[in-house]
Amino acid sequence: MLFAAAKSVRLLLSLAFLLAFCQSNCYAYTIQGQIEHVESLPAVAPELRSGAEYTGPGDSGVNNKWQMIPHWLAGTWLVRQETAVYQRDYKTGRVSDTPRTYRAKQEFFYGSQLDRNGNVWHFNGVPYTSETRLSDYIEYHKVTSKTFQVANANEVRFRTLMTVVRVSPSTETIIKSFQQESITSYKPDGDGQIQLTSSIKAFDDNGNAVHETCNTATIKRIKPFVQIDHRDGKDLAHLFKNYLIKSNMTYLLP
Repeated sequence: MLFAAAKSVRLLLSLAFLLAFCQSNCYAYTIQGQIEHVESLPAVAPELRSGAEYTGPGDSGVNNKWQMIPHWLAGTWLVRQETAVYQRDYKTGRVSDTPRTYRAKQEFFYGSQLDRNGNVWHFNGVPYTSETRLSDYIEYHKVTSKTFQVANANEVRFRTLMTVVRVSPSTETIIKSFQQESITSYKPDGDGQIQLTSSIKAFDDNGNAVHETCNTATIKRIKPFVQIDHRDGKDLAHLFKNYLIKSNMTYLLP
C-alpha cells in the first residue's frame, strides 16, 4: 500500500511538473491556457493532392502587410539545434514528453525597414511559397497566413498556416501533401539571444489531425539589423511607404 501510494504521488508530481512546464513554454499542451491549435482544417485543394502534376507556386499576388517588431528581434539569426519536449500521435493516441535534441540548422532574419521614429518593421506579405531541394523530392511550403498575436518588449508570437507539397523532381508529380499550423514564440534572454518555443500541428490532405510536436531552442544573432530595400524581386522600400500611406501613418514615413 505504501509503495503504491508513493508511486501515485510521484506520478502526480510528474504530471504537475509537465503541466507547469507546458503552460509556460509549450502551447500545444496548455490545458487552461489561451492558445490552442485548431481541431481540423479544410481539405487540401485537388490540384495539390498526391498524384496531381505540380504547376508552380500559383501565389495570386501578395498582401502588403507589415508588422512593427522590437529591436531585440531585428537582425539575422541562426538555429543549430532544437529539442522536442512534447509529441502526440493523433492516430495512435500516443504521447511522449521525453526530451529529444536533434540538429536543425536554419538561418532567418526579421526586420527590413525603419520608420521616421527608428522603429523596425517586418514585411509580412502572404501568400508566398518557399522551396527546399532534398535528395528524394522538392518540398514547397505554401504559406497562406501569418498572423502576429503578440509583439512587445517581452515576446513576439505569431500563428502560421501552410500547405506542404512534396514533388518528384523527375516527373513533377506530387508525392505527398499535408498542412501545418504552427504557433511560434520568441522571447529575449537578456544575453543577445532569444528563446524559441514552437508548437506545430500537422494535418493530412483531408484536414484531419495527424501529429503535434512542441520544440524549444536557443537562437543566436549572427548579423545585426540592416535595412533591406529590395529582396526576392520586391521593392520593399516602396511597399513600406505605400503601407504607411494607406494605413494613415504618414507621420512615420522615412
